[in-house]
Parts: sequence; C-alpha cells; structure tokens
Amino acid sequence: MKLKSIKTTDELAFYALETDKLDTISLFEGSVPAGFPSPADEAMDLDLNLHDHLVRNPSHTFCVKAIGESMKDAGIQSGDVMLVDRAIEPENRSIVLAVIDNEFTVKRVNVSDKKLYLMPENENFTPIEITEDMDFKVWGVVTYVIHKV
Repeated sequence: MKLKSIKTTDELAFYALETDKLDTISLFEGSVPAGFPSPADEAMDLDLNLHDHLVRNPSHTFCVKAIGESMKDAGIQSGDVMLVDRAIEPENRSIVLAVIDNEFTVKRVNVSDKKLYLMPENENFTPIEITEDMDFKVWGVVTYVIHKV
C-alpha cells in the first residue's frame, strides 16, 4: 500500500491513501485455522482487493500513523497505520481520532453516567474526561489497524 505523507505532529503522522485501488492479492477460498492451507488446496480463484475490503467510504477515509503506546492493549502499536473513516458516527466503545484543544489523540470512547471519557488502552495512561470547557471534536472512527506481525 502506498501512502502519501500529509502532516506529522508530536502524536500522529497523517497520510492519504493514493487514489488508485490497492493491488489485488490472491485469496484462498475457505478459511484456515491459524495455519497455512494444505498443498492440496489449489482454490486460489478469488481475488482480494484491499482497497475494496478496507475502505467503506473512500472520500471520507484517510490514514494516520500512531506514535506512542497509549493504545497498545487495543492492538495499536507505535508506528502502526490506522485507517480512519470520517463518515462513520462514533458509538460507545469506538476507537476514535479526536482533537482536544487543538491536540490530536487516539482513544476509545466511553460514555458513563452521562459523562464522556476518552480511554487509553494502557494502564500507564490516564482517562480524559471531556468537559464543556474543552474544544473537542471527533475527526473519525478508526476502522482498521495495519501493522507487521
């Protein structure tokens, strides 16, 4: 996947998906239990286009590279590429890209007792209670995280 760098802050690096569709990758028909298909499985007649599979709203989707460890327990590591969709309405427990007082952050939304919190997924970080005094916006919902294993 080719990414075009847009902007980098102390917390995040922003990227755009190129307008071309992602290359088609062969997809084995059927599923495999955490292993590799048997050599007898010659069914590679399906193609998987990653753009079609990962991007539901192309004109509202962009990539952001995570920097830091606040979401590591949600599987988001520093250096991972997150796909963010601005067309999806955030719900309780969604992971979102938010802006608080002109600072970007990625956290999990938690609504509790009519209060809104942005929750880190790392016990070494503190939840953020969103108050009326803050300039707060949700930029989009994180739909996928891409990282090397």
